[in-house]
Amino acid sequence: MKLKKIKKRFKSGKLNFEKTMELLSKKGFSPSLVHDDNGHWAISGDGIQNIPTENKTQDVSLTVFVELKKWKKTIKKAMLHYLNEK
Repeated sequence: MKLKKIKKRFKSGKLNFEKTMELLSKKGFSPSLVHDDNGHWAISGDGIQNIPTENKTQDVSLTVFVELKKWKKTIKKAMLHYLNEK
């Protein structure tokens, strides 16, 4: 599914959050959902992590960068912001 169609279907409610994240990941995006413990949510694709050394699930250290404008009151609003930036 093309990015434009993903955006349209999420905005209309035809795609739920989980499926949207899955589709974005399959398209090569790396969205991370972040909560600030203060009631705000953000989705960011900016960050760094160590490179996994094995072809299996393992512990990683992950740092996600979140600009102020990305923090939203709901997960849905955070996803809408993320999609609108793409």
